[in-house]
Amino acid sequence: MLLYAQTINSNVIRMNKDELDYLRSVYQNNFEIGSGDKKIDEETYEVDKAYDASGIIFLSEWFFDEKVHEYTGIEEDFFSFPFETPTQYYFPDSYQQLNKDIESFHKESEDYHEEGEEIFITEGSTPMIASLVIFAKSLGFDRIYSVSPLYFNIFKVAELVDIPISPVNSTLTHDNSEINLPEKKVFLIITDPIWSIGRHQSKEVYEKLAEWQRRTESLIFVDGSFSYTDWYSKEKREPERVLDPSLTFRLICPTKALGLNGLRFSYLLCPEKFKKELSRITCSTIGSSSYFSHKSRPAMFAKMIENEINPIGAFSRDRFLQLKELFDRNNIDYIDPTCGFFMFAELEDFFKRKGVLDKYMWIPNKGLDIFDKKFSGYAKLNLIMREKSFLQLKEDLSE
Repeated sequence: MLLYAQTINSNVIRMNKDELDYLRSVYQNNFEIGSGDKKIDEETYEVDKAYDASGIIFLSEWFFDEKVHEYTGIEEDFFSFPFETPTQYYFPDSYQQLNKDIESFHKESEDYHEEGEEIFITEGSTPMIASLVIFAKSLGFDRIYSVSPLYFNIFKVAELVDIPISPVNSTLTHDNSEINLPEKKVFLIITDPIWSIGRHQSKEVYEKLAEWQRRTESLIFVDGSFSYTDWYSKEKREPERVLDPSLTFRLICPTKALGLNGLRFSYLLCPEKFKKELSRITCSTIGSSSYFSHKSRPAMFAKMIENEINPIGAFSRDRFLQLKELFDRNNIDYIDPTCGFFMFAELEDFFKRKGVLDKYMWIPNKGLDIFDKKFSGYAKLNLIMREKSFLQLKEDLSE
């Protein structure tokens, strides 16, 4: 059903070669791990174990330090619930009380609410992100605009459904609002770059988007998968709350906020008038939930919204403060993080000077270089990496 066919060019537009190359390069540069002789076999998915076996420290590792849950207080009894033999499907809307709790939280904490809005619960953010790209295509949009960087899977899905992505920024916008927005109704995706550099988009970016959205009635999808992970504030109020809830899709991921990646729980705040069309798509891309994730979600959501500084953020902040002095002493440039558990630092030159480059590997996040060349050589650093990796990094920075 082409709800917006009358507002956009109805002719079929194919991506040109430059647009297709752009999508492929961003996807590949964000997804592939390593380079040269250190590149792991493509069949190896347990990246951290592969590097461990070769003696290389993977600074972007997906293994987390178990001590992080000394901060969260999450222990075995957190997951206690009456057991039922999981013979039934558990569809995303099976917990209506959880949906009501989510709606109440955003209304009371952020004054963000639309009567009749839908809460779509999903097995992690990735399938919902894919669904929103397909959704944009189904509405008749022939192009997606973006405030980059975006999560890598967006680019692959966009290529598959043949819809180009056009960035509206040429620099990272965590500390500026330099975006050039089209003066027409479009579909725009913005991702808070907490997942890559440990910062929100600037408040000014969202204010500019809100004013533009009112003027053009554009649809905005906010990938806020790392929301509510601020290091210095208990307040649960994200900057995208200024957008129009009747035209905005917001994705939140409690399992990311709590460092529980082995469980899958994200949810989407969806405007009322789009819920039927999006529901048809998500039924095809997401399906039902796993039993354990389904049963754990109420406790995870309640933990995420507690009136305290996010515990994963607090752990990451304490780790960063240990590194900050060493970075400054060694003249290592970095983007000063304030949320989440990743940061972005120019470590390559230092490792070369110290002769330890062969000991380390990281995700280079070249997707950022594509539109902001000054970050070439920066490394994505996981602040909640395992303690043995963290201590080795500190030791090499201290010598």
